[in-house]
Amino acid sequence: RGRASRFGGRQNLAGTRRRRTTTMTAASWRSAGVLLIVLLALLAGALAAEDYYKVLGVSRSASPAQIKRAYRKLAVELHPDKNGGDPDATAKFTSVTNAYEVLSDADKRNIYDKYGEEGLKQQGGGGGGGGGNPFDIFNTFFGGGGGFGFNFGGEQQDGEPETPKGADLVIPLECTLEDLYIGRKVNIQRTKTITQKAPGKRRCNCRQVMKTQQLAPGMFTQTLAHECDECDNVRFVTEDLELEIEVEPGMSQGHQIRFFEEGDAIIDGDPGDLIFVVEEVAAPDSPWSRKEGSSVDLTLRHWVTLKEALLGFSHVVHHFDGRTVTLQSSNVVQYGHIAKVEGEGMPAKDGSTKGDLYVEYLVKLPEKLTAAEKKQLEETLA
Repeated sequence: RGRASRFGGRQNLAGTRRRRTTTMTAASWRSAGVLLIVLLALLAGALAAEDYYKVLGVSRSASPAQIKRAYRKLAVELHPDKNGGDPDATAKFTSVTNAYEVLSDADKRNIYDKYGEEGLKQQGGGGGGGGGNPFDIFNTFFGGGGGFGFNFGGEQQDGEPETPKGADLVIPLECTLEDLYIGRKVNIQRTKTITQKAPGKRRCNCRQVMKTQQLAPGMFTQTLAHECDECDNVRFVTEDLELEIEVEPGMSQGHQIRFFEEGDAIIDGDPGDLIFVVEEVAAPDSPWSRKEGSSVDLTLRHWVTLKEALLGFSHVVHHFDGRTVTLQSSNVVQYGHIAKVEGEGMPAKDGSTKGDLYVEYLVKLPEKLTAAEKKQLEETLA
């Protein structure tokens, strides 16, 4: 009995160990599950949130100097004082400033790149962009005193002339109607020219200045002089980078997708912008087209047989996004008849509405008729 009791005790101890092991394993799985949910939430937030790089029009590899210059340009363009308090401009001004607040801070930018706005919220970054007052950020950047009366002319705030900028590089971007309906992302490899420091010095920033010289008490003369600064030598080198072009639903012919300062470099100035211009092209053998004179209405050329044109039909066609649209008629359909299907056209650029679909019916006639078919047709149409 004693040995049995001791054996039984060992059995109970082993069972307890197994239960503890099972409990610990379940707890580990629960912890892993919670961690996975948090990571998925962060990634979902990053995907759904506004793209700050896109707001400023810069690539994800943009330097801090590029981000600063992009903000300077957009903030001046969109400032409410310059746009008469226009609500749309004010909203864009706020969005641009929030984007700059994040991307100009190395720590915030690192978090944003990994987890998006949701990651900033988790780190106590406010409503995604830090939540700073956009006018305070603007005034701090420009050294202004409230924004009102800000100099929106061709001079920078400190009175120095603006830095010269290179010519924009404009590239056509071919897009089908389907691309412009559902959107499209294109990754391209680009080799651009940049400047790199080289040995030696050079004359730079040369300009014409007026110099005043005193000839005698109360007598002065002004002469025009040529003045230059001394700068480091530079040389041109090439740099490879990858850009992601996002074609948004609702874009149309001529729409510009701009990458700030991603053009080629120039001496003593900032690079120009890289601009992709949407060029709408027809897909081979596609029955879909944009309705002439409209940016949001579509035309679909749809074939029916003679029997269907006379007796009626119900057809299902697939739209660009895979949805099905039913086309039907119980009456006689004439060749070239156009029927309107509301709300099945192109989306508007802001996503608020959709245009209409105009279906042009084409009747396919039989290539030949038998004698019996001709006689039957004559009797029917008599």
